Amino acid sequence: MSSIRRTNRPGTARLAAVGIAGVAAITLLAACSSGGSSSSSSSATAAASTSASAAASGSASASASASPTVLAGANCSSSATHLTFWAWVPGMSRAVTEFNATHPSICVTLEDPGAGEDEYTPLNNALKAGTGAPDVAELEFDVLPGYELQHYLVNLVPYGANKYKSDFATWAWSQVSQGSAVYAMPSDFGPMGFYYDQQTLAKYHITPPTTWAQFATDAVKLHSENPKAYLANFPANDPQWLMDLMSQDGAWPFKYTGGANITIDWTGAAQEKFAAFWQTLISEHAIDAIGDSSTEMDTDLDNGVLGSALFSAWAPSYFAPNVKHSLGQWRAAPLPQWTAGATVGADWGGSTYPVFSQSKHPAQAAEFSEWLTANAQSWAIVKTPPSSLFPTYLPTLQSSSFTSLTYPISGSSHPNQVFSAGALSIPLTTWPPFMTQVLNQGASTFGPVITGKETLSQAFAAFQQQEVSYAKAQGFNVTQ
Repeated sequence: MSSIRRTNRPGTARLAAVGIAGVAAITLLAACSSGGSSSSSSSATAAASTSASAAASGSASASASASPTVLAGANCSSSATHLTFWAWVPGMSRAVTEFNATHPSICVTLEDPGAGEDEYTPLNNALKAGTGAPDVAELEFDVLPGYELQHYLVNLVPYGANKYKSDFATWAWSQVSQGSAVYAMPSDFGPMGFYYDQQTLAKYHITPPTTWAQFATDAVKLHSENPKAYLANFPANDPQWLMDLMSQDGAWPFKYTGGANITIDWTGAAQEKFAAFWQTLISEHAIDAIGDSSTEMDTDLDNGVLGSALFSAWAPSYFAPNVKHSLGQWRAAPLPQWTAGATVGADWGGSTYPVFSQSKHPAQAAEFSEWLTANAQSWAIVKTPPSSLFPTYLPTLQSSSFTSLTYPISGSSHPNQVFSAGALSIPLTTWPPFMTQVLNQGASTFGPVITGKETLSQAFAAFQQQEVSYAKAQGFNVTQ
């Protein structure tokens, strides 16, 4: 997702968004073969707190904003190389201002067109038109392959990107790499954990489960003691959340490494085993099954109806504004494991900063992207509110100054210690280059699982057929 959203979880806002562009009308391979003239697949996320804005005059790329407002870069020297940067992370102007102050020969002007779809729509239009795109922009991990496929991104290897490879979490670097090329610099991400209300669990004499088998036992126990309460929720209508949990179980359903070939497998042995485990708990009503795009889940968490959530590292900053009764009670524990003693993680959300092929100054744009993501000076800024990004950059991710942070929602505990440890063991995954279609079709297909009208296994079978048909219609060679 997804940068880390402050108003909605990664993936959920795009599922709830109305009028999402390009869901079914994008022929990716045709666009690729015709020189990248079609718009890439897009996705919507939660709206950030900052307003839409545009570049200052003299920037390298024309603005697509209707009411341009300069957030940073207005006071640079006219002799500097001017770059345009689009991003929706709140407080990002602080980092851009610092870059400009320490790099007087480059002037970066920051625009915030809005989060997710609000940015992707004008970005796709500019890329299709061949003019007006920024030099650098924020893209979520899961949409990056669509832009790579259409040759909209600059390979950053000639500009020194590979020298930073060892500075990043392995999963994050794999997301921006394809073959020998590096198409973006990774920024933030969302290692997952078991985030729980310690008072609620103590009430039922439950400790954080270390295995999924124990999780299942605890879920049955809690609900039997209080039929109005659940250990956790299973929001099946969020395919991104669902796929992230599947990755931890070795059941990731897509394999894609660029080009025309893709593997789609929602009905293999690993996927069926995953579906059976969760369907048992759903059928027994041992866990709740409500959508996570509304406030209902947050209210249930705060009121003790839900004792925990399978959350991402952004939970302390995301969930806190909605907490009224359980402030200070929330703690982080590692994800339960399928095999006792294992330490397999998962990721939910995150963003990258690529340089676009329209840029007239790719070397300077690459220098900015690399500074923004692979520099302690930048991370000292964006790890703090209102940005509060969770770093893929190891020197910050593993620093005591980061892991020792406290949050009012978690009292005196240090949740980043748990999430940072989990960040190092996330299975490598590859997104399909049509992730918007996956998310929107999945929301519809998996919705009946929540209402009890179909099983998760049945939904997987239906989704397999839908995704294979869609991929083939786009010109992909599909292996099942």
